[in-house]
Amino acid sequence: MTEAPVGDHLPFPMPPRPYAISQEWRELTFMHWKVDPSRLQPHLPTGLAIDLFDGEAYVGVIPFVMKNVRPRGLPAVPSISTFAEFNVRTYVVKDGQSGVFFLTLDAKSLVTCMHAPRAYGLAYRYAKAKVKRRQANLEWRSRRSSDGAQLVGTSNPIGTKQVAQPHTLEHFLFERYCLYTEHKGCLRRAYVFHEPWVFHEGEVRLESNSLLESYSMGLDVLSPDLIHVSHGLHVKTWSIELAERINMNDQRDFLFLDGDCGLCHRLATFIDKRLADGKNLGYRPIFHPDAQRVIQTLPANLRDADSVYLIRNGTAYIRSAAGIRFVLYMRWYYKMWFPLLWLIPLPLRNIGYRLIAKYRHKFFKRPSECLFRVD
Repeated sequence: MTEAPVGDHLPFPMPPRPYAISQEWRELTFMHWKVDPSRLQPHLPTGLAIDLFDGEAYVGVIPFVMKNVRPRGLPAVPSISTFAEFNVRTYVVKDGQSGVFFLTLDAKSLVTCMHAPRAYGLAYRYAKAKVKRRQANLEWRSRRSSDGAQLVGTSNPIGTKQVAQPHTLEHFLFERYCLYTEHKGCLRRAYVFHEPWVFHEGEVRLESNSLLESYSMGLDVLSPDLIHVSHGLHVKTWSIELAERINMNDQRDFLFLDGDCGLCHRLATFIDKRLADGKNLGYRPIFHPDAQRVIQTLPANLRDADSVYLIRNGTAYIRSAAGIRFVLYMRWYYKMWFPLLWLIPLPLRNIGYRLIAKYRHKFFKRPSECLFRVD
């Protein structure tokens, strides 16, 4: 198992699996406005609550440079891995984990604008954008290709460098270690690791801000309430996972099985006795409240399936796709079957699964009570 990054500044643990993407966020200007929560809530997906500081909600507009963006283990690609990005974000919370929700992300990167919506559900749109440093000043300009929405202005730092102290507004705005997104009809979370932000207070001269104006929140979009400037930092991000979990402090994968099925009981016992060293798989009957709470947040095609469920690395698998992944938790001589099982076409695998599921009660006695391990 991969060792998760740690730090005293982290409000919750990072996933134990490997991160997906490495990047740098550079030359950032943070502009924030207080916003009426009632005008912000309609822009959020179901399941997310607005995170408040002293009863106030905030929305931010941040122009910056995404630098050396690359998948883990691969090098940055010149003219592709570095580009300007302008985003509009707000601050949300789910199950006690505070994070960021992006209303929009404009970027001068066709690759990002094509890939990120499909892989993460993030609202990327292509824009002609640039951020330039001229001595202490930052100049930034973007114009979205689809509808012409733009952000134009300059900024500069003032005062001395700061690190946000706990319980301050700056800490609330800066120290966020996950983002939320809605992807394929399901609320998801992605974890983000970086060191604490170092920043200055700042000054801004805004010429145009139709990025924020388009959301009709009743704000003076040319006069932010708070301004900060930062040189930036290195960042690691993980792949998205289901935002709904059995327990926010439980990082295990989970298997949901029919608690009324003798075959499922035998399967759970068989797997549990043969787990590989370091593997710890959780179990729940499908109609257990914990399992139902997760299942009811899945897309309809998964939510309504009469199936075994495997929640692996925050992704839900059903039917044979779940079944063949059981072996990945078992000792090496069982795990060897995985590539062979994967060669069987999915339609054939699912036909076999449905036949077994249909006649399972004829060949396996129904248990009088659910006996597989639940902890």
